[in-house]
Amino acid sequence: MSRRSSSSSRRNDNVLAGRTVSGHSIREARELTNYRGATGWLIEQLDASPYLSVDLLLGYHARLLDTLSEDAGCFKSHESYTIRSDGTRHGYLHPSQVAPAMQHWVNDFNHEPAPDPLRAGAQLYARFQQAHPFSDGNGRLGRLLLAYWLHQRGLVFRFFASDKLEHLRAVEATNRGDIEPLTEFLRQRTESVGDEAV
Repeated sequence: MSRRSSSSSRRNDNVLAGRTVSGHSIREARELTNYRGATGWLIEQLDASPYLSVDLLLGYHARLLDTLSEDAGCFKSHESYTIRSDGTRHGYLHPSQVAPAMQHWVNDFNHEPAPDPLRAGAQLYARFQQAHPFSDGNGRLGRLLLAYWLHQRGLVFRFFASDKLEHLRAVEATNRGDIEPLTEFLRQRTESVGDEAV
C-alpha cells in the first residue's frame, strides 16, 4: 500500500470512528463551523442595524446549533438546572417565562445605561445566564452578546478556553446574588478599544 493510500485509509477510519483528522470529534468540528458561520451572520445583521431583537437571538441560535440539536432556533421547552459546586441544584427560568423575559432582556440590552459598563455588562450577562433560554448554547451565545455589548461601549472582551473554570465560578456566584466575581472576571479580560495592540 502506498504512503498516500495508507494516510487516506487512516483518515477514513478516523471519520468512521467519529473523529476528524486532527482528533476532534465530528460534532466539535461542526460546532466550530456553525459558530463561525452564525457569528458572521449575526455581525452582518448588527452592522445593518445595531439593535438586537428576539428574532436575531433565535436566528443566531438556529445557525449555531444547525444539525446539532432538534430545537435549534427555539427557546427551551423543558425545565433546566445545574448542579452547583456545593452539590445543590440551581434551577433556571421556567420555559413558560422565557419568551417574555427575553423580550425584556433584549430591550435592556438595547437601552441599558452604563455609567459602569463592566458592572452593567456583568448584570446583563448574569440575567441571560439565569434565564438560560435555550437547551444548549447559552454560554457561547451569552458571551458573544456580552462582547458585542461591551464593544459598543468602547471595550474589548476576550474569553479563552482556559478561562472556563473561573467563568463558571463567577456565574455560580451570581446564582447566589453576588455580582462582584463576574464583574472582576470581566475587568480582568476587558480593555479599551484604544488600548488594543495593533
